[in-house]
Amino acid sequence: MKTIVKVLVCSLALVFACSAVEAQTSNKKLKKDLKSKVEKDCRKTAKKLEKEGWKVMPGKLPMERQIQDSRYAELDKDNKGEKLYFTGTHKATGGNYSAAKKIADDRARMEIAEHINTTLSGLVKSKLSTTNYGEDDIETIDEFVSTNKNLVSASLKGVFPVLEIYREKGNGVVEVQVMVKTNAADALKAAKKVYRDELYQKSEKLAQELDEILPY
Repeated sequence: MKTIVKVLVCSLALVFACSAVEAQTSNKKLKKDLKSKVEKDCRKTAKKLEKEGWKVMPGKLPMERQIQDSRYAELDKDNKGEKLYFTGTHKATGGNYSAAKKIADDRARMEIAEHINTTLSGLVKSKLSTTNYGEDDIETIDEFVSTNKNLVSASLKGVFPVLEIYREKGNGVVEVQVMVKTNAADALKAAKKVYRDELYQKSEKLAQELDEILPY
């Protein structure tokens, strides 16, 4: 009887081991297929943009590589399945490259700030039905977060360029398109601190509630 049990246990262990290997193999194949598809799409996108007159500045990564990096920045997840990065994209025109790029960079950063605010506001609202905090307090905190995204934009750190391309529009006008990214978890943590410190000046109680409501 013991021999039969041992055989069954060994058989089950072998089945589970084989299943795990098959799952890993399948997962690797999916990742490989996804990477291949992304790279193919990026090549097509790069060719299309080049036909439309878009170029990269000397010393920058090739356009296809920049497009790949921007695509992965949007797709990457952390170990909890959450977005790894917040990204911001914008186009702007100016009398020269530097002027257009500055406008595009500033507005892309503002887009990231909007993503952060939307995320934090959603978390605050989700606490309305699951906490003992007063509804008025939650609404006050939510309104404060929603109307002060400039605080986040001004304090954003660790923002990195992912895409930077340009084209000449004629008459000395240059159009620049950029994408920037920042680590989502770090950005949310920093934004919470900025809001908490600012809110503390208005109400210590609300600042403490914000600290408890947000998990970062």
